[in-house]
Amino acid sequence: MTRAWTFVRVGDQNNPMPPRTRRKKTGTLRLAALFMLLLCAAPSVHPQARRAPWLNGSWEGTGYQMDTDSTWTMRLTISRGGYSIEYPSLNCGGRWRPVRVGARLARFREEITSGLDACVNRSTVIVQRLTSQQIAVRFYNRGDNKVTSSAILNRKR
Repeated sequence: MTRAWTFVRVGDQNNPMPPRTRRKKTGTLRLAALFMLLLCAAPSVHPQARRAPWLNGSWEGTGYQMDTDSTWTMRLTISRGGYSIEYPSLNCGGRWRPVRVGARLARFREEITSGLDACVNRSTVIVQRLTSQQIAVRFYNRGDNKVTSSAILNRKR
């Protein structure tokens, strides 16, 4: 069953909408304008600015590569919101860009900036807090949901 709505001309002669309909429409416009104002005024948080206090400091440990059954050293340094990663035994390193940081778990996108021929670039890295002195790190190749390597890192300072 189809219903047809008929509006009776009420109010001024130049506006065919009833006053009640005009108020709703004006209210909606005001609400949209307020939303836009709040959206523009809200401080934007760049992912790099997100911090995880539980991760601050220097971390070192040994990583394990699943497909080659090999190990390598790694050093993670976090200071002033920057995440620097080094793989000394592989002669490569770079930085981690935060994607999501929580109270016990953090997700990063790894960007290798030196030694690109020795390390996989653009991996997804998941860091999990085990204790205040130890974290677990899992690496995933881009677009894959299978762990390719992992590490346990210990806090150095």
